[in-house]
Amino acid sequence: MGNNQIEEVYRVATRKDLAETGGGHNQKGVDFQRAWAIERMFDLEKSGAADFLFLFESIQDVAELDSPTEPSSIRIYQIKKKDRKEWSWAELTNLVEPGKKRRTSKNPPPDIKDSPIGKLYSSALAFKKLKCSGRFISNNGCDLPLNGGGNAATSLPCDLSTLDATHLDALTLGLETLHEAGTLPANPGLIHVEKVPMHPDQPTKHLIGAVVIFLNERSPRHAGQAQALVEALLAKVGPLGAKTDSCPSFEELKKERGYTRAEFSAALSNLEELPDLMTLLEDWLDKLESECGLGFMEKAAVRVAASKIFRLQVMGGEDPVVSSMLLDIDAWLDTHAPGSSLKAFIDEASADLADAHSSIRPADFSAHFLLRALKKCVAQT
Repeated sequence: MGNNQIEEVYRVATRKDLAETGGGHNQKGVDFQRAWAIERMFDLEKSGAADFLFLFESIQDVAELDSPTEPSSIRIYQIKKKDRKEWSWAELTNLVEPGKKRRTSKNPPPDIKDSPIGKLYSSALAFKKLKCSGRFISNNGCDLPLNGGGNAATSLPCDLSTLDATHLDALTLGLETLHEAGTLPANPGLIHVEKVPMHPDQPTKHLIGAVVIFLNERSPRHAGQAQALVEALLAKVGPLGAKTDSCPSFEELKKERGYTRAEFSAALSNLEELPDLMTLLEDWLDKLESECGLGFMEKAAVRVAASKIFRLQVMGGEDPVVSSMLLDIDAWLDTHAPGSSLKAFIDEASADLADAHSSIRPADFSAHFLLRALKKCVAQT
């Protein structure tokens, strides 16, 4: 059963007629899309989802499967930032607003199949074995009148079967043109629209806030590491889908453009294994400042180096360049303990170890040394 669904996902992902063409994302658009997708992963984790697989730039912007091996359902997303105004009926569907006439033009009228809603719907129709729906996500709402007098721009997420009668009739007629002859009638309910409170210029800031809330509920002592976790996840997810070459198999597609719950859980597990050292590191940096006048830029350089260390640990990796230095630091700490002067402690370590690791920047050495020393102190208490 699972193989048939996997084959269908790969078949749809490699259909050129469904590929996104034109209007590609600039970097701000990619950042917005990736930040939203990571927040969605946290939502799934919070809801207790058993598994998931996210595919980027494969089936529209993002595709979310409920399993990487035996999927039974898939959600297809178009995730679009918009700097000004709500999305209009014409922008979403390429259809004429009910009650209005199309402007005369020498050019052929735009087709619904090339609109955001049309692309989502065509992709959803391509799935026969998996339960599928499409979702249009944006920081600005969709100006669509709803049955009963409301508007999708100011409502909770809703599917397009809830449009008012005239717009629903017009949309249904448009969607019917995307069906093969003799197939089921058009189903506007397959497509949902949703406004999200993520600013297009600051998606990472919003994501960090959401992760702080998640960690405060799941593991409060690690909430201070929310930024390091977000940076690690963005570094991992950011490049996915950047390669435009076609993938020869589903496994290659998953490798080049996919991110699984197993990978997400590993990042969280790596975070759980780390003592919450950032606050303690700040205390020691403040102590060094009072002892030797450690400057603002020097403190900032150590903070940046520490963040890089946390990112690598959360991603399950370690910089091979520093691995031998870490062994030497650990061995040195086995025979030395911090005294009343933190400056004397770090100066002694630097004098004993610096010559053997001269390629390591002073800020990187300080960050690694202080974090290893703090970790050892925490383990002993």
